[in-house]
Amino acid sequence: MPVIDCIITAAGLSSRMGKWKMMLPWQGGTILDASIKNALQFCHRVILVTGYRASELQSRYANQRNIIITYNPNYAQGLYSSINVAATAVRSEHCFITHGDMPEVHVDIFRKIWALRDENAIIPCYKGQPGHPILLSRKCLMQAISGPDVNTMRAALLRGKHRIVEINDPRITLDIDTPEDFFHAQNRQP
Repeated sequence: MPVIDCIITAAGLSSRMGKWKMMLPWQGGTILDASIKNALQFCHRVILVTGYRASELQSRYANQRNIIITYNPNYAQGLYSSINVAATAVRSEHCFITHGDMPEVHVDIFRKIWALRDENAIIPCYKGQPGHPILLSRKCLMQAISGPDVNTMRAALLRGKHRIVEINDPRITLDIDTPEDFFHAQNRQP
């Protein structure tokens, strides 16, 4: 297993879901449990960004040695603010970024994207739709979060050195944002 960090964002309100999605049931655990487990099958550490209901995530994951918990007090401002918080905890030369609501991003996807690494941000797409996990060097990460006049992570990545790579796997785009997404995802499970 390479020494690599993975930032997983789990700070949001889950407003489109209508209830907090991180703790929804998934394969004997929760959606977030599955997302973390998948990342740790390839990555050395997960940097978990909390915000909304942070104390619950702190209680659940605090005693796991390979999970670093960071709190984003500005979580309502979105993903870019969460990545800013997590970036200071990254120790590896490259890191992945993904979301806590993507429980189908398995180890084979991490491996495939890792094999493509270079000094650019690697942004995977499926049929032209951006997906996760994104892989970037620590240098790219620091440039992305320090860029002027940028308030979304996507804009920050596209402004810097990046490569958009087509990955023939729909799982890279399957995040669970709505009750319909959750229903369809559960029906896809083996």
